[in-house]
Amino acid sequence: MRSDSTLLKADNTYSGRRSPPAQARDDFVLEPPDKVKDRAKDCGISDRSPDLPFIKQVLDSDESATRALRARYSAQLKATLCKRGASSTEAEDLLADLWADCFGSSGEPLLLKYGGRCPLSSWLITVVTNRLIDFKRREASRRESLRDKSGKSQTNDFEGIGNFPARQPDNALVGLLRQAVMNAFAAESPEMLLMLRLVHMYEVTQREIGRIWNWHESKVSRALESARVRIRTAVLAELHRTDPWLTLGWDDFVELSRCAPELASVCELEINVQDSSSR
Repeated sequence: MRSDSTLLKADNTYSGRRSPPAQARDDFVLEPPDKVKDRAKDCGISDRSPDLPFIKQVLDSDESATRALRARYSAQLKATLCKRGASSTEAEDLLADLWADCFGSSGEPLLLKYGGRCPLSSWLITVVTNRLIDFKRREASRRESLRDKSGKSQTNDFEGIGNFPARQPDNALVGLLRQAVMNAFAAESPEMLLMLRLVHMYEVTQREIGRIWNWHESKVSRALESARVRIRTAVLAELHRTDPWLTLGWDDFVELSRCAPELASVCELEINVQDSSSR
């Protein structure tokens, strides 16, 4: 199985909810994520968020809208940052930078990038979580660099603070989530990947799956639920392995994924994994 993709596509198409014949299992091939059709609407993501008119007011320099934006989301964003591993001071500093960038203090306003694909609160949480990850990684890199400087005085070490690595573009979070998803799916067998895609992407019923595999429907149900739980566990484990300080639950992962167009194609499966884990 190719490890660079976890998304399946049928060479032949089938209309309605009718199941493909058994030989159709050989017609499915792995496809790179960037070639999969965007399924944002299938995941309940609207192209036109009700927050867009409010953002337009903010961008038009409406002072009351600007005050309302900070008053509405500052506490929520700070609480989220602290929950995910930031200190109170780090959270406040990240928020100060976020609001400054949102209003365009250092160039084009960040709010122009909000396209309404998800609620504004989720988008702001995604942006600030990405910046937290970037900050923590840069801080760890700087500390390691200082530790490597043996035999130097504390004064010289403090001088190295000016060499704090530059902030990276806001894409660390998407890369982190995407890699976790790819690794989790890569650990599944081709047969299980096919079964998951038939059920969650092509809406083939579990009874029809049982006929294809010559399994009892209850066995199909158990196999699917076990796969969902394995994927959920593997994704969270990979996130913790990559950034041990980052505290993310499954609900956090789903919310962040909804705001990333690159991960929209796995949104439906994420919801089903979440549903199964809550039973």
